[in-house]
Amino acid sequence: MLSRLVAHIPENILLWAFPRGHVFNVFKAKAKSHIHQALGGASETPKKDTTSLFRYIAHSDMPDSERSEERLAKEAQVLLGGGTASTARTIGFASYYILSRPELKDRLQAELRATMSGWPQHVPTWADLEKVPLLQAIIKESLRLSYGVMHRLPRISPDVPIQYKDFVIPPGVPVGMSAYLMHSDPEIYPSPGEFLPDRWIQSPNNTAMYRSYVPFCRGSRNCLGMNLAMAEMSLILAVLYRPYGPTLELFDTDESDVKQAHDFLIPLPKLSSKGLRALIR
Repeated sequence: MLSRLVAHIPENILLWAFPRGHVFNVFKAKAKSHIHQALGGASETPKKDTTSLFRYIAHSDMPDSERSEERLAKEAQVLLGGGTASTARTIGFASYYILSRPELKDRLQAELRATMSGWPQHVPTWADLEKVPLLQAIIKESLRLSYGVMHRLPRISPDVPIQYKDFVIPPGVPVGMSAYLMHSDPEIYPSPGEFLPDRWIQSPNNTAMYRSYVPFCRGSRNCLGMNLAMAEMSLILAVLYRPYGPTLELFDTDESDVKQAHDFLIPLPKLSSKGLRALIR
């Protein structure tokens, strides 16, 4: 409902209230241009054209209303948000703890030494980076505490009742659970509010931890970009914190600039925060 109301507000007023929103207009215009090309060439290219998501949709048998430029432009914005905002927040979250804990940074650089020795001539694969235990533990712990999507995600069993302990949930009744609650359970994660990446190294076979670990959700509605996000975070953090990499130093940043304080679909820190800031020496 809110998004529909905002859609009726003139663009110049929205930009006056939120000047940084101009970047979304630039993206929307560029997306519309590419979508226009995809739709315009629909009759000239093969039906099985899968060079991009939008060319695939343009050549599909979806109703015309589902293939309009406006609708696809909004879809592009959803993909941009889903593929950037949560991943960037997790990278920033991990960076704060790496930069604020010299001993953690030293350990990470030591583990990355062999894998990143050939950078930039040799770019390690995701499979290479998955073998760096501390890097993956930092990413896991950052995902645990940055939550991805923080609010409850409802699910409905349409046909059969759900048995949960002594309760029977009838068909059609929505049931919701949040990553925040699952990742903050002290019985599963001792000292749940603390950033402790070693918990993933010391207990690699702890099934309870992995069962309650849902930064990308679970099941048929889990995040489509999960593997891409993990590969991105692995490579970006490895490049930033490799031995002989850029020398970064926190600037006017403390834990309150990364810890969640608000649930705006994705968790955000205090409203007065300027985000993670660092100096390059």
